Amino acid sequence: MKRWKALIKCIAFISIFVLLFLYVQELLRDKWAEGEYNVTTKVRGFYEEEENTLDVIFIGSSQMYADMAPAVLFHEYGITSYDFCANEQPMWISYYYIKEALKHQTPKVIVLDVFTVYGEDYEEEGVTHINLDDLPMSLNKIAAICDSVPAGMRYSFYFPLAKYHNTWTDFFEGKAELSFYHESDPYKGYSPFVFAADYEESAKPEVVNQRESEPIPERAGTWLRKIIDLCKEEGVPLVLTKTPNGNAERQKLYNSVSELAKETGTPFLNMNVLLDGQAHVNVLQAEKISMLMGEYLVSHYEFEDKRKDPAYAEWVQDAGLFYRQKAKCQLISARTFEEYIPLLADEDYIVCISAKNSKGQPFLGEDVNLLNDCLNLRCELDKNAEGTYCAVIDGGTVVYETATENQKAPEGSDEFTLETSGLNIWVASPGGLPDRSAYITVNGTDFSMDGDGLNIAVYDKVLGELFEMSVLDIGQEMKPVRKE
Repeated sequence: MKRWKALIKCIAFISIFVLLFLYVQELLRDKWAEGEYNVTTKVRGFYEEEENTLDVIFIGSSQMYADMAPAVLFHEYGITSYDFCANEQPMWISYYYIKEALKHQTPKVIVLDVFTVYGEDYEEEGVTHINLDDLPMSLNKIAAICDSVPAGMRYSFYFPLAKYHNTWTDFFEGKAELSFYHESDPYKGYSPFVFAADYEESAKPEVVNQRESEPIPERAGTWLRKIIDLCKEEGVPLVLTKTPNGNAERQKLYNSVSELAKETGTPFLNMNVLLDGQAHVNVLQAEKISMLMGEYLVSHYEFEDKRKDPAYAEWVQDAGLFYRQKAKCQLISARTFEEYIPLLADEDYIVCISAKNSKGQPFLGEDVNLLNDCLNLRCELDKNAEGTYCAVIDGGTVVYETATENQKAPEGSDEFTLETSGLNIWVASPGGLPDRSAYITVNGTDFSMDGDGLNIAVYDKVLGELFEMSVLDIGQEMKPVRKE
């Protein structure tokens, strides 16, 4: 009996020790859940998707998750998809990502981006950790570690605490929450890159006209063939693709991929010779790339349109986030007054305006008319250039507008709260203020650029962020000037 009690105590002690060890290990491990490169959110979010509900699974590097927007495929074609990707993902890890995906989903198509066919050797340790750490431990992950990491470095992939034991020094409260993060990703693995950029209507001539080929390195080529064979064995159609990156030198490799694709009878949609791009395109170009992929998929494979299926109602809501990011990207990309003002008439925006004109340069009547027509305002700055003018528009409705010349300070009656968003907004322009400054204060922070013209601040109620600060500069034909 004593031996049994001792054995039970020993087992209990070991069990508690193992559980505590695993808990601390997960607590201290690095997570990638912020910004555009939020691989933890993307990878863990994949496992939160209901099993056997994804039509298409996209595999690859950050170039795939920056360029392919599942929201567009759903909104335009009713196709459900997910970007099951990670940064600089080499072919040998993509192989195991596909195996992992097929444990949970029965897709009609798998699409693999071939950006990393340059791979000749093991990736850097940090890149491999980003790719493997968020996969749940399984025989598949163990095999991935063995094929992706040199023998002498594998211990930190089985026991991440060996690598991250010092991270307690920069521990923060949110890290504990991320340690046991199990939430779906509304972007379905996609990252919205929101920045202004000019893209050509088609691919650059030097890319299209690239006829040279560069051999695929042996290691990458071997694993690409293994991926092709795996998909054939599993009976899942595989499409190879290259999202546009505008790189003529890399096109030499993609020409070799094209040859391999013909040899193996694998479709290859090389978008690098069809559209302009860069390593990570912005939301507006990602929509074009996704549309091109969608057109290709529906013309070669059959999908059930799920847009009106009540079971996919959440997909409709999630897809809406992409189009909020699109609206945001359009606004920050606008370069003229004529482009800019109509974009402010958005039902999900709160727009704050404060006028300033320290030089007495007249506002043009045609500009004032466009402002009034698009935003339902009663501005008369063309008649009273040096007076005070402020306005707040909530979802297309003017909730505050004044052109008086004696506005009060923030503690006065001109402070008000928008109940729909819980924001304390105060706007003031130089006509009635001693310091002759334009103010747009939201929850105590001033977001005005205090420039001559129309100072603008824009808050998106869906995204929950104030993302635009600009002044429509009266000295530069009312062109938007933004804070750098």
